[in-house]
Amino acid sequence: MASKRLFSRPWFKWGLISLGVLAVAGFATLGISWVVLSRDTDSFLTLFALRVPKTITKVLDKDGNVIGIFAEEHRVVIPYGDIPKAFTNGLVATEDANFWGHSGVDPRGFIRAGFNAITTFGHRMEGASTLEMQLVRTVTAKRKVELKRKMKEVILARALDKHYTKQEILEKYANEVYFGGGRYGLEAAAEYYFGKSAPQLTVDECAMIVGLVKNPNGYNPYNSAKSRALAVDRRNHVLRRMAAEGYLKDADADALSKKPLKLAKEQGRDNAIAAYAVEEVRKYLYDKYGSEAVLNGGLEVWTTLDASWQAAAEQALQKGVRAVDRRRGFRKDALDFVQDPEKAKVAGWNQYFEPGDTVRGVVIGWSGDKQPTATIRIAEARIEVPYATFTWAGKDPKSLMPRGSVPLFDVVEAEDGVPTKLALDQEPKVQGALLATDPKTGEIRALVGGYDFAKSKFDRALQAKRQVGSTMKAFVYGAAFEKGGMTPATIVQDVPTRFLDSASFAVTTFADGRTDAIPIKPGAKPYEPKDYEHDYWGPITIWEALRDSRNIPAVRTLEQVGVGNVIDYAHRAGLTSDIPPYPSLALGSPDLTLSEMARAYGTICNGGLQSPEPFLIKKVVDRQGRTLEEHQGRATDQVLDPVNTYQLIQCLQGVAQRGTGVASNALQWPVAGKTGTTEEHADAWFMGFSTRLVCGVWVGLDERKTIYRGADGAKVALPIWVDFMKAALPDTTKEEFKAPEGAEFADIDRYTGLLASPATSPENLLHLAFKSGTVPTAPSDAESIKKIQDARALAPTQPVENILWGRAPGVPPMPEPAPDAGMSGDDPNK
Repeated sequence: MASKRLFSRPWFKWGLISLGVLAVAGFATLGISWVVLSRDTDSFLTLFALRVPKTITKVLDKDGNVIGIFAEEHRVVIPYGDIPKAFTNGLVATEDANFWGHSGVDPRGFIRAGFNAITTFGHRMEGASTLEMQLVRTVTAKRKVELKRKMKEVILARALDKHYTKQEILEKYANEVYFGGGRYGLEAAAEYYFGKSAPQLTVDECAMIVGLVKNPNGYNPYNSAKSRALAVDRRNHVLRRMAAEGYLKDADADALSKKPLKLAKEQGRDNAIAAYAVEEVRKYLYDKYGSEAVLNGGLEVWTTLDASWQAAAEQALQKGVRAVDRRRGFRKDALDFVQDPEKAKVAGWNQYFEPGDTVRGVVIGWSGDKQPTATIRIAEARIEVPYATFTWAGKDPKSLMPRGSVPLFDVVEAEDGVPTKLALDQEPKVQGALLATDPKTGEIRALVGGYDFAKSKFDRALQAKRQVGSTMKAFVYGAAFEKGGMTPATIVQDVPTRFLDSASFAVTTFADGRTDAIPIKPGAKPYEPKDYEHDYWGPITIWEALRDSRNIPAVRTLEQVGVGNVIDYAHRAGLTSDIPPYPSLALGSPDLTLSEMARAYGTICNGGLQSPEPFLIKKVVDRQGRTLEEHQGRATDQVLDPVNTYQLIQCLQGVAQRGTGVASNALQWPVAGKTGTTEEHADAWFMGFSTRLVCGVWVGLDERKTIYRGADGAKVALPIWVDFMKAALPDTTKEEFKAPEGAEFADIDRYTGLLASPATSPENLLHLAFKSGTVPTAPSDAESIKKIQDARALAPTQPVENILWGRAPGVPPMPEPAPDAGMSGDDPNK
């Protein structure tokens, strides 16, 4: 009865009618909206079919190892067959359990989502996203939570499911989705998190990557200790879902949940390989193909680099530069300070540390008197650092680094990402560069343009022009052999000498051979080079003059051979920069690049065949595998006389075996080379080579200032060269330098430059090459040895010899010498 009375009441009838009208209107509105929103289906399917995912441009070394990547979205596309079954199962179990049974939309999830949307008036939109719907959201890049967008997702997801197989949808999904750390797609994520390709992933690794789908940044285990713990929890949730859906046994899921998370790069940073070389490649590609093609076009760039040599070069240069910087002393400006040592937080602490990392630590205090130990705080860890690690910083590190100071440390040892042993360090101001090339092809095998690319992108190997010091002497003596009729046994004078501008001075020669300079122009100054130790050796052979990098003989030889001939020789060898024709040329005053020097020394290494210009890119291939460009080099032009070049090589071997480059003996390999040091020890060089490899090293400050007093090429650049060559040479053929046809050999007394005889001591015996008709004919007897001894004894006290400069046609006047001009050179005792 009550129900009849209720139905008979007018307000109830009108309520039912209104509800029905609303329902009809709602369904009509929904239908109209469905029709309207469906209009975009065909265009979306066309977009989906034609869509080419943005893919990375890979930079490869000569063996195909990836050394660099250019990308707007870091992605590597893989086929469905490369997607691990465990990833598919984990993804379906966690994100869309009914994936294999629905048609793009899960009815149960849709009903639940609809109920939530109605009851919360659209404020709570959740629960209905299938993998197809997620894929639509990713492709359209529309993520705003609203009813209209959700309806459109449903329409497009059903269309996808109708036109594509489930496997095709999964393949697209696995290549499109973002997995954190700047990585898009499963393959890039697998490499980033676990250092392996997608098909190599284990079940628990797949589960961790699946877990990232929900919150790629929040669950990224590299971000922090908290996010690492969340990633493990999320991985275990995926494993439990896999068990619940029958993809895993419960016991297996439990066992996998207990496994520790082992990542490829515990600190989460991409260790840049060949950063300077990769940047040179980028600039070239941007200029030729445009940034869009480079960042998204999936190019493959094959370079000439050797990844293992490159790693050795970077390690050698960084180790060497840090050692040089320490010789300059600890800089107070390298310290930071905090007010509360116990609570202060320092940038860089929130990471997983490994040996070789650097980190700033807060000095909590010192204990002990004679050799105090420092307590250093890094986040929650406290590390005791012994006195010995601070000794290079000065006599009293306790006062230099008081409580609250924040110096930089190397992480020597670490346990579970926490530093346990430290060594004091500082960010170097000293810079360096290394370039290694194949002299026969010009291919660059290793390139380091500076200490740290992240802090300075200026490439000092290819771009910087610096004075080259005594490495220039190789071209002076090479020209002397080729144009001056000299040989390694020719005697040159190491005696007090002034070089005078012929436009500013006149020279008078007296009957006894002495000379005097008479100024023509007021204020004119001579050029008077000095040797490293400000001493004079008297008459010496060219072999010995180059071996010990004597300055005065080099300038005298330059004047005698002719500055034009030396410049021509250097240009034929491969130097391309202008070389001013002044006396200081012999001591390395020209500004040249390391790349030029590597090429020119490569020509010497090749026996006079001109080494091609150093280059990085061998081949560029597009994403379809078509070759866009290809480069190769080959030494074919004989630009230097082969016998004379071999004579120069023998002299440079003397440098490496017995002279300023003697430290290279540690290689136990046939090598040749030359040290170089400029005025005020502002630049230090070593240019050296074997038969198969040329390597040059430069060290200095970006500003032309003294590195430190005594920082010559032997102390500063040569150790870096030796460290690199130790790693590189074993990968090449060990062979002696071969003499060319036409070379004649003779045993020579190094002291007199004459034929060896029983009077020649073993340490003075040399086996040298000569051109026909230039072999010495006289023996080195007791009389000739005595004559040299007497001349050497008189050299330091003999009057200065004055030589006019600029007498030859085309030679310009000398510039006014700078203070201390001619003081460059290398320590013959090193």
